[in-house]
Amino acid sequence: DFSHAGINGAPVHIFDPANGNAEFQFNGNLDVIDPTRINPAVQKFLQTYVPQPNVVSGMMTIPCGSAMMGIPTPGSGADCNNYMDVRNELQVNDQGTVRIDQVFANGDSLVGRYSLSAENGFMPGEMPPAGVGSLLPGFGSFNDNFSQQGNISWNKILGPTRLNTLAITASRLAMHRFNENAYTNDIVSQLGLQGVGFGGNGALGSPFFNVQGYSPMGDNYSATPMKAWDTIGEARDTFSWQHGRHSLKFGASYRRFIWPMWGFFQNRGYYQFTNGYTSDATHSGGSALATYLLGLPAVKQRQAGIPQMQLRQWYADGFVQDSFRITRSTTVEMGLRYEYMDPLVDISYTNTNLVFTNGIGTAPSVFIGGQNGYPRGLRYPNTRNVAPRFGFSQLLPSGLVFHSAFGIFFTPVDMNTWCNQRHNVPYVFPETQQSDNFTPPATLYASQLNFSPAVLGQTTVSFTGMDPHSPSQYIEQWSSSLEKSLGSRTSIEIGYLGSHGVHLQRAHLINNAPPGAGPIGPRRPFPKIVFVSGTTLPANVTYVAPATGCPNGATLCTPVSTINLLEDSAQSWYDAGYVNVRRRYSRGFTFLANYTWSKSLSDAPDFRSPMFESSIPQNNNDLAAEKGPSCDVRHRFALSAVYSIPGISHSAWTSAVTKDWQFSTVYQVQTGFPFTVSVFGDTANSGTVLGENPIRANTTGAPIFGPGTHTASSWFNNDPSNPSFVTPPAFTFGNVGRNSIYGPGMQTLDLAMARDFKITERAKFQFRGEFFNALNHTNLGTPDRFVNTPQFGTITQSTTPGREVQLSARLSF
Repeated sequence: DFSHAGINGAPVHIFDPANGNAEFQFNGNLDVIDPTRINPAVQKFLQTYVPQPNVVSGMMTIPCGSAMMGIPTPGSGADCNNYMDVRNELQVNDQGTVRIDQVFANGDSLVGRYSLSAENGFMPGEMPPAGVGSLLPGFGSFNDNFSQQGNISWNKILGPTRLNTLAITASRLAMHRFNENAYTNDIVSQLGLQGVGFGGNGALGSPFFNVQGYSPMGDNYSATPMKAWDTIGEARDTFSWQHGRHSLKFGASYRRFIWPMWGFFQNRGYYQFTNGYTSDATHSGGSALATYLLGLPAVKQRQAGIPQMQLRQWYADGFVQDSFRITRSTTVEMGLRYEYMDPLVDISYTNTNLVFTNGIGTAPSVFIGGQNGYPRGLRYPNTRNVAPRFGFSQLLPSGLVFHSAFGIFFTPVDMNTWCNQRHNVPYVFPETQQSDNFTPPATLYASQLNFSPAVLGQTTVSFTGMDPHSPSQYIEQWSSSLEKSLGSRTSIEIGYLGSHGVHLQRAHLINNAPPGAGPIGPRRPFPKIVFVSGTTLPANVTYVAPATGCPNGATLCTPVSTINLLEDSAQSWYDAGYVNVRRRYSRGFTFLANYTWSKSLSDAPDFRSPMFESSIPQNNNDLAAEKGPSCDVRHRFALSAVYSIPGISHSAWTSAVTKDWQFSTVYQVQTGFPFTVSVFGDTANSGTVLGENPIRANTTGAPIFGPGTHTASSWFNNDPSNPSFVTPPAFTFGNVGRNSIYGPGMQTLDLAMARDFKITERAKFQFRGEFFNALNHTNLGTPDRFVNTPQFGTITQSTTPGREVQLSARLSF
């Protein structure tokens, strides 16, 4: 019943897409859905796993959240905070380290160390706006991680001016993340959903429902469950030679990377609901909740199959460096570094990638790594990664020292790039169903939340590819500074730092449709992807040719929706001015203070952004419009200080109480990150990727900030009579710039105190107390960015936890 579901009991007008967009009516009452029209799976999920509204009737003496111990029983409504998982997060971390140091008679030294860490814990429902988990109770997640690291280093003295250092290191990280319902609760089967639920008992749980204007419901859908075993072995050798005025260094290293992984995305189904299907013929009104009750998702996605990997990679580098002291006041440093990184190769499973065999404008072609002359690692290696580096120091009059430097630094490709390639046909079927966002097709009425069996040639899949000839990513970085001593203990440094990122990775959705009315599929540039000639499919893959055949005379093809091409074509720019003031440790006191003003720009959205921005462009035919602030913190001040109290020696009693204490502090304050005001759902009807919501709002010209803004309840002007932002008209993109609004800043003060107690000449006991966010300051998170949701402009999460107190004791001998 939506007849009183609006603000102050006003009706929410909903319209029936199966009845010519006529307003819903049941038993003569407008805006009421006939119960027989409610999707049975949705109804069962709501009745079984979503609590009733908050009620504490007859229990007013019981504190809020106590009746159900923070876990309300769905359907009972016998507590408050029913829609909040108020259970405590639990993390247990055990660490241990063994170290051996040996100095030999000839001056050589050997250092060995082995460390391990075991971490396991539970995290209750995830706070929005991350969007991949649910805040409702019953949908938490567990983690079980174990890491080990060992290294041995040998310093060999080869003479008074020569030293060689050989280091061998090995590390291993085992990770396991799984949902609260894994192994025990098969919600997919309980709801009777077809075509979802892959991965066995360890992947059991709930589908994920993302309803516009409401907190998400269901188990985390992003890499959950996931198991990975990262192993890295490395050998490195460095030779140092002091030769006259030259300080020379030569070095090389070899690294071997081993990465078995097992991880799922959307294996239980992802469903996004907007108000579009229950709006009227002019696309006004409607309710996403009503659309959810009807079981008509605007987007539904699954990944059918078992994504496993056994990745291997090797890396080698070598360098030469010369620090040349030209005069007593002038030093020049020159270096040259070469790096080679072999593309990741799956030794047990084959992965796929895209090429445009007939040129842009024809069907993209899929190749299987290692077949038909294509590389097993899906991309060709880069062999020209030469990185020069220069430095200059000059002692100037009046005690000034000038420093300047320039260098090129190559950055490795995100490992998730290869992980994405495992989630492709013909091994895994990442199926996205999305049609007209305002008129549900007949096929959606028939299937609703279900999927048909995945068949190559019949199932419409999405695909993630990367350029096989991608250039290497690198950063050009330069800096200059002036440093001056202020007395014998304090110095000040004023400097500038700049960088330019080149060939950075970006997501480019090359198969999105232009904005417009009607079904999306026919408007996509590529209705099908083909397999290159001579492709051999795995023995367990069934192929049924499409009724309309394959383009370009290919013998194998399948329908395609979204194509996410990971291009190394983005750039970034960073400029910063800074001031450092240092005091060297003297008389028990040392400090470092830093102020930085900076500006950070890029022309592509950030992956895993701290501002929760969409990682894909709004308009994939206008990538230049993506240029804007990135992780841009304009102002930042940090102060760290340590003070060792000398003790009061007036008497033995005061000396015993006050000596051997040490106090330290770290204070940080900074301005906020930028974010993009966006729209929930694909109002442009262009076929955008699930969960990303890259369509932006429109600006109205009204003031963005004013009285009553910059608060958790209203970060900017959201006056309904004169709002700053509105939803753009249907079938259009928004005009808001990327990351054009800045969120709240951050301020923390950490304190620590420690006391040493001497036991014997070779043993001491230390007590230490640490207070993180000692002032218990609330640092507000990013405001809700979706203009077409009730939460728009509100802040429901913080970026830092409240005050934390940690007490520890240590025995050294």
